[in-house]
Parts: sequence; structure tokens; C-alpha cells
Amino acid sequence: MNTFAPMRREDRPTPAERRAFAVSLLQAAGLGSLGAGIIFFVAANWPIWGLAGRFGSLETGLVLCIGVALRQPPPLRTGQAALLLATFLTGALLALFGQSYQTGADVHELFFTWALLALPFAVAALSGAVWAVWWVVLDVGLALLCGGLGLDHFFWRFLEGWGRDRGMLLMLPCLVNLLGAGFFPWLRRSAFAKAAPLWLVRLLLTIGLGYGVAASLPDMTEHGEAIIGLYALISIAIAGATLAHRLDVFPLTVLAGCWIAISTVWMAHAMGLNDVGQFFIITVWLTGSSAAAAKLLMHLLHQWRDTAEGGAAS
Repeated sequence: MNTFAPMRREDRPTPAERRAFAVSLLQAAGLGSLGAGIIFFVAANWPIWGLAGRFGSLETGLVLCIGVALRQPPPLRTGQAALLLATFLTGALLALFGQSYQTGADVHELFFTWALLALPFAVAALSGAVWAVWWVVLDVGLALLCGGLGLDHFFWRFLEGWGRDRGMLLMLPCLVNLLGAGFFPWLRRSAFAKAAPLWLVRLLLTIGLGYGVAASLPDMTEHGEAIIGLYALISIAIAGATLAHRLDVFPLTVLAGCWIAISTVWMAHAMGLNDVGQFFIITVWLTGSSAAAAKLLMHLLHQWRDTAEGGAAS
């Protein structure tokens, strides 16, 4: 079998699918522009309106969105769009509250509060797009907490004596995203399958494994062996589940890219890259490992697709 066979015609999107994608993309851009327009409108009239006017305008928009969602409940597209806009306006209200009252809260607390308040919208929307926005908000909060907060912050006091470092902290968002990536495939087998599209599972898997790569870099941790060992166990579990189900080669693709990145960085760190010869060795390793991984992944892709088509035909 030629593992680098060209894409078959039936694998390419049809004109109808391209139009549907373009419409969805334009609708998402329109909703984002509408939400940004409301926020910019309030900001532009900041010196004119008082505190009540600023809050009133955003609260009115939020109430209208909830009203539209109740009138046209999901899975109707209008209700889903209204709840997506309500998610944006919730964040705008929290930002306005923090700007007006100077609560002294850290930025990550704002994003965690935003995620908590917007969670009912994500659940009710039955939409992968709303869930994706919610996870982005949560991930920004996790990134600020684990990547930007100092290790001496009181939040991390419970890790005293555990050899805490930045790499260990970055494993928290890694595990959170991977748990989400494991939850949504289960949801896809329920009556709420439309709320868990495959692209959302892939997105969470990629983000989670990406955090794991960052945690495994040599400059991030003093406990590299332990973190890489944990990440290896997670990778083996994901690879084993993927090979057992033989449905989607994407998790193996992400794993291959992550481990190529980790091995390349550690190799460069160990060598020091003091001369051209060492740089050449790194280049050969990066090129060879990428080519080998691509060949294997393409072989699995064709093999699993042929098996699935054979089963469907029988």
C-alpha cells in the first residue's frame, strides 16, 4: 500500500459543505463583532455615562440575550447565538465591575469567575462553539494562575515540601484539559452529541498535551524526570485507547508532535549547541523522527479507514 497516496475525491469537502462552513464562519464573526461592538460602545461613551449607565447598558444586553434564548431555546441556532453573546457580555460585566470598584482581585480570579457564571450558558446552549469559548476562558485563567502567578503566592502554599516548581504547576491545566477531552467523547454517545463535536475534543486534547510539553521542558522544572514520567504515562494511556478503538488517528498525531518537540529540546539542552556539528545532529533527528512519524501515521490512517469502509460495506 502506498502510504502517501493522494487524497481521494470523496475525502474532500463538497461545495455544499464549503458553503455551510463559510456561513458558519461568517455567523461566528458576526456574533463576535456584535459583542465587541457593544463593549466598544460602552467604552466610547465612558466619560458621558455614569456608573449606572455603563452597567445598565451591558445588563440590558445580557437580559435580552437570555430572553431570546428562552424564546428560541437551543438547539435552535438563534438561542445558541444568544447564549454565546451572553457569555461575552458576562465577561464584559465582570471587567467593568473590576474597573469600577477596584476589588484588588487577581486577573485569574476574574477569568475563573467568568467561567463559573458562564457555565450555565455553555450547558444550556448545546453547542460546541459555546463550549469552546467557555474552555478558552477557563484556559486563560489557568494559564494566568499556573504560568504567571509567582511560586510564593499564597495559593500555592499547600504545595510546600512537594518540590513545587513551574513545571509541576503547568501539569494542572494539562490534566484539566485532558479530562475535558475525555468527557466530551462520552457526551458524544448521549442525547447531547451536538454539544460535543469532534473538533472540540481534538482542541482540548491538543491544548492539554501542549501544556504537558511546556511542563516537560528542561528550563521549566527541577524535577524533569518525574514530570516526563507522568507525561509518558498519560501519553501511553491516550495512545492505548486510540489504538484500541481505531477511530481517529489525530491523538497519535498530536502525541508524535509533542514527543518530537520534547526530545528535540532536551537533546539541544544536553548538547549545548556549541558548534555546527551538534546543530546538524539536531536537524537530522528532527527531520528523521518527523518523517518516520508521518509515514507510520499515514499507514494507520489508510489501514483504519479501509477497515471502517469494509465493515460498513458488509
